[in-house]
Amino acid sequence: MESPTAELNIRPRVLFEVAKAAWLGQLLERREEICQLLQREFQDKATRRHVANQIRIAMGLDPHDDDVVLYEHDKEALMGMASEPVVVANTAACANCQSVDRKCEAACAQGAISHDADGRLVIDYDLCLGEGDCVSACSFGALSEKSQFVPLIDLLRQKTNPVYASIAPAFAGQFGPEVTPGKLRTALQKLGFEDVVETALAADLVTMKEAFEFNDHVQTTDDFLITSCCCPVWIKLIENKFPDLLGHISPSVSPMVASARVIKALTPEAKVVFIGPCVAKKSEALLPDLKGAIDFVLTFQELATIFEAAEVDPATMPDEENSQASWAGRVYARTGGVSAAVARTLEKLVPRRAQSFSPLQVDGIPACQKVLEEISKGKPDANFIEGMACKGGCVGGPARILPPEIGTDHVNDYGDASHAPTPVENPHVYAILTRLGYETDLPALTGEGPIATLLARKLHP
Repeated sequence: MESPTAELNIRPRVLFEVAKAAWLGQLLERREEICQLLQREFQDKATRRHVANQIRIAMGLDPHDDDVVLYEHDKEALMGMASEPVVVANTAACANCQSVDRKCEAACAQGAISHDADGRLVIDYDLCLGEGDCVSACSFGALSEKSQFVPLIDLLRQKTNPVYASIAPAFAGQFGPEVTPGKLRTALQKLGFEDVVETALAADLVTMKEAFEFNDHVQTTDDFLITSCCCPVWIKLIENKFPDLLGHISPSVSPMVASARVIKALTPEAKVVFIGPCVAKKSEALLPDLKGAIDFVLTFQELATIFEAAEVDPATMPDEENSQASWAGRVYARTGGVSAAVARTLEKLVPRRAQSFSPLQVDGIPACQKVLEEISKGKPDANFIEGMACKGGCVGGPARILPPEIGTDHVNDYGDASHAPTPVENPHVYAILTRLGYETDLPALTGEGPIATLLARKLHP
């Protein structure tokens, strides 16, 4: 018979109560009230320290060995982006877990999770890739990713800066069958966002850069390019375990970072919030060479909680779509999307090279690691390698709302609904380039030019 404590993840309730109090501007005053409320609700199944730590994590703070929610110095930390590590252990919850059933350990492909002699969870951050699969595997809330919506809600309420939402293409269908892209845009504006930008539009720019990077770097049958698009876990895996392959990684930033850089180039006072299904994006935004582009990261699950707390129902909002991205940019959200986008774009930009384009797609950390091991031992049977840490691609992210296969169907429909098949035919791409100062020829997207630099990062010395 299943134990009555087999499901004791209080995190959804904590997120709601914290978001609601933050939205009303009452979080600091109500934090102890929330702690007492939830402790009573879950009675003796959740200790006060368990509840207090879940509130801290929801506020973007590290858990601690105390039953006090906040110390005096914690208040300053609430005003900025969450710090590393993003995935943290609330060991007070481990008491509810049966020692024979360690779902968290099984969920970690890198073996970064273990337990000490007292049964308390330990994370080895040298091994952790931060993908967050362990968070959804734990039934007790002993593993959580720190949230960033407390300072974000404060920013939206203050209205001191225009705040833009860059929403990942995996959003298609996530918030309900009646929630169109236009309704979701209106709902986010209702929360206080200045406007909503498809991250897929930035993916269009990155796709063009990736096509040109392929043209520049793959010249012989021995050359190959590892795409750096989308998945920070894929890149971290290469950095940690396959440093000999770093020189083959494309120098492009992810569409998330590209979107924020473009927005801030056009509106320097803007703040940019990325919204997607990926926990690891919170860590990507904190990387030293990328920090400052994205101000906050929200997951789909966190956004759904904010909508509920603010009493905003996207399904009832007016449908005011601002379609921007091509099919190519939108299908980045599922496995094979990046490869397909680059292939079609290469045909338009450098047709003579399209026939030599030989892609390989892989998803899931074990499969990614296996492919990288094979590549490091010899020449791969492909010259463009796309890796995604989550099964199904971004639609399989741990903070998704829909199952990956359903999310993939929605993304494919969303892509097919686009007005342009590739960024080459997308007038919104040229509108951005014009606003950035390029009114005639397509600017250089590789090398050291201004646009190339805007869309680039340096992973290797």
